[in-house]
Amino acid sequence: MARGYKKKETESLATEVFEEERDTSVDDDNTLEENPVPEEQATDGIIRIGEHAESKKLNKFDLFCLKIWTYIVAFVTTLAKWINTGIFKIFKKKLPERYIVAFISLIIIILLMLLFTAPFKITVNEKQTLEIFNNSLTPVYQKVGDTADGTPIYKWGYADKKGKVVISCQFENALEFRYGVAFVNIVKETDGIIENYWYLIDKKGKAKGDKKFYYTTELGERLPVGQFGEDDKLAWVYVGGKYGYIGTNGEIKIDALYNDAGDFIDGLARVRSGSQEFFINTKGDQKSSSYDKVRDFSEGFAAVKKNELWGFINTKGDVVIETRFDNVSDFYCGYALVRSGSSYGVIDTSGKLVIPLAEFNEIGVAKYFDTSWWD
Repeated sequence: MARGYKKKETESLATEVFEEERDTSVDDDNTLEENPVPEEQATDGIIRIGEHAESKKLNKFDLFCLKIWTYIVAFVTTLAKWINTGIFKIFKKKLPERYIVAFISLIIIILLMLLFTAPFKITVNEKQTLEIFNNSLTPVYQKVGDTADGTPIYKWGYADKKGKVVISCQFENALEFRYGVAFVNIVKETDGIIENYWYLIDKKGKAKGDKKFYYTTELGERLPVGQFGEDDKLAWVYVGGKYGYIGTNGEIKIDALYNDAGDFIDGLARVRSGSQEFFINTKGDQKSSSYDKVRDFSEGFAAVKKNELWGFINTKGDVVIETRFDNVSDFYCGYALVRSGSSYGVIDTSGKLVIPLAEFNEIGVAKYFDTSWWD
């Protein structure tokens, strides 16, 4: 009986204190009169901490973003569990899932970066599609007038990645930009003399150096200039009947001493002096033996011909596959097509025949190898 009486007395005392505090609040501050509580919240006469008269609702866009984020998290988490299950089946041990989630997230970020930095295309001159690379310029041509008989006249210039022409269309021809420079072609007639030459320009259209490289009929369809290598800032040029190499500053870096020349690949370029061909480095030093014929490097190997037979050398100039075939293709994905007499086969980079030589009527893999230059 004593305990029950005490509990009841305590509850009564708490109620009286609350009523007294509420009356004081109303009399002194008039808070409830100035900011009346919404009816639905005032049913018990108490304002609870954390309650608001209005609650913010998510709009449709917020809900959409939240839903997409939920799907992404669920996908990554599920994928991490699958991967972990596979790891456990193979190695009988699981990794912390947070590590797998972090790895998957990194892969997704890299893929998104590749997606947004990939080349995109624009269309100019009536559905002619050209590829533009980020932070570079692409050659484009436009109609600049008509001849006396009404034939359209087209000239080449350069457009940026938005399709805006930033170097006016004034050239007869133009090559792509590499390392901030490009070769362009001018053809003009002065006092009955036609000049047809190429020179180097920068991204503002200004000449780099004072060198001009003239086209002559002995070149046939070949241009008097090459292209700068993917990894080397040198391009071959035709000067006075010989070939040399020019730098991106417009100055000759390797003197014109050769009867033929190719692009730099893997730090080496093929050249011909007299009847012999070999490779030189970016300083002009000979880096391989001389052969009857050589071809450009592909996947770290170059085909070479000696005594009517073909083999391969590496970038050090060492013979890695002896010259024993009548013809070979360049390497493609680690394999090359070879021919001996009327028999065909496929070798790997060690020279081993993975498809033995035989007189096949057709080899299904032949379409992957360039044989347009075969004898």
